[in-house]
Amino acid sequence: MNTSKRVRPLFFILCGISFWSTAMIANANEERATSTIMLWPKDTANQDGKGMGTPKPDRGDGHIRLTDVTKPSMRYFPAPATKKPRPAVILCPGGGYSHLVTTKMEPIAKWLNQHGVSAFVLIYRAPKKRKDAFQDIQRAVRIVRSRASEWNLDPRRIGVMGSSAGGHLAARVSTGFDIQTYKAVDKHDGVSCKPDFTVLLYPAYMNKGEVLSKEFTVSSEISPTLIVSAKDDKGFFPGSPIYANALKEAGAFVRVHFFEKGGHGFSLRPKQYPLSTWPDLCLQWFRDKDILEEEAKQENAPDKK
Repeated sequence: MNTSKRVRPLFFILCGISFWSTAMIANANEERATSTIMLWPKDTANQDGKGMGTPKPDRGDGHIRLTDVTKPSMRYFPAPATKKPRPAVILCPGGGYSHLVTTKMEPIAKWLNQHGVSAFVLIYRAPKKRKDAFQDIQRAVRIVRSRASEWNLDPRRIGVMGSSAGGHLAARVSTGFDIQTYKAVDKHDGVSCKPDFTVLLYPAYMNKGEVLSKEFTVSSEISPTLIVSAKDDKGFFPGSPIYANALKEAGAFVRVHFFEKGGHGFSLRPKQYPLSTWPDLCLQWFRDKDILEEEAKQENAPDKK
């Protein structure tokens, strides 16, 4: 009997199943990459996007500025799948609490993905809703930590990163994780909203004159913090060393990178200044604090015998 005739169809069937499975996984990853997570049970994502942010008139700089956010959410950017749980960062866009410049955070989310870190871009309530925004960042940390196993994340490596007003918001949850800003609404609120690490990029509103803003209560319990600012950011730079010194005096761990030039709002844009090295410095800090594991040894490395 010629068994090859029987084996051949089975081979093509198995190949078809394998291809279909791969395609399904790829589609699932694509859906996850563009998925939106609503923060509060009462809110639902409408197809028309009502309440989830209205773009302000274009300023001609290529950035989208969302305002009129009444239904806060997160946009999920998962890192490539691995067996080991990944760290995650919740990204808080800036915009003076009047709008959210999301297009400055999405490239950072994708950059983090390239280095094995999942990211969530937080769309918090605006305009001029600081109390609500504080609730939103607390809720966001709790959701990500509560659902960590679902997304293959390490619940002990959930951090926040914010720029400008988003840096202020990230610092608020870093220092005010023990402040009850709302009553629990579901099981997600049963976990801590304390970030495991914090990264502040050109943070705003950190000081009142020469003293730290009263919004912050610093202590040795605050998780490790990295601050990146430029000294020629005249309006907001003074708050960075004031906050850093307050953390040091309280016994909290803080690392700073203060550059001479770079201004405000530098994000990932290429610049001719040394400040453009901040992403590499951030990755090194992640490794130093065991947030990011050292890269595996090269495959062609000689075996030790």
